[in-house]
Amino acid sequence: MATSPFQPVVPQRAFEAIVRQLKDAISGGLLQPGDRLPTERELAERFQVSRASVREALRVLEALGIVGMRRGADNGIVLLHEPGNAFTTVLDLLVALRHVPIDDVVEFRVMMETGAARRLADAPGDSLAALGSLLDQMADPALPQADFHRLDATFHVTLVRSVGNTLLDLVETAADSTLRTLITDVALVATDWTTVRPRIEAEHRAIYAALAAADPDRAADLITAHIRYWGGSIADRKAAAARA
Repeated sequence: MATSPFQPVVPQRAFEAIVRQLKDAISGGLLQPGDRLPTERELAERFQVSRASVREALRVLEALGIVGMRRGADNGIVLLHEPGNAFTTVLDLLVALRHVPIDDVVEFRVMMETGAARRLADAPGDSLAALGSLLDQMADPALPQADFHRLDATFHVTLVRSVGNTLLDLVETAADSTLRTLITDVALVATDWTTVRPRIEAEHRAIYAALAAADPDRAADLITAHIRYWGGSIADRKAAAARA
């Protein structure tokens, strides 16, 4: 008789079953953003499980950005209107565990941002003005380095958001956050900030000029070079730090 392809079924843990039922209720329209869930005690009674299992399920949903725990007079468990970004935590861990190479994160950003740039160059709108405003703020010579990095990140995220795709927004934010965490870890820009800053500004200005000139090919080429150079620098510094 041939070997069976089937394996014994592993019993589902209680918190996984709770998460699945809540997901099904949301998918089925029985729960909507802003709805308040029953208390832990009430959920435990309805699911016929311990409050510890309910608490574990709620912690998973909170980590995923699905529910929020309100404190004070308005305390309770509420389904969030705006999604949390669990992608950031997941991607950080995947990179830290070397399941995803930094180079792959870099190339993923290239694909997302060049696509967004081509779209924006073809149909400039409010996002182009927002990018110009960010560049003006970054040009302030008194701007602290930490604020410069924040505006730099916002520039790239704003570019991707111009496409108007929520999933792209979340993934781009996660990829950008992961790379910037690595910048901090390896002190990439701390060694010669006076040289690094003008180069970043100039590259951003060139990207903006290409977008404003409705030149999608040049904008895509400039973004590719920008992301690959700085992403490669991060990967090199990270590798050197690991060997030290």
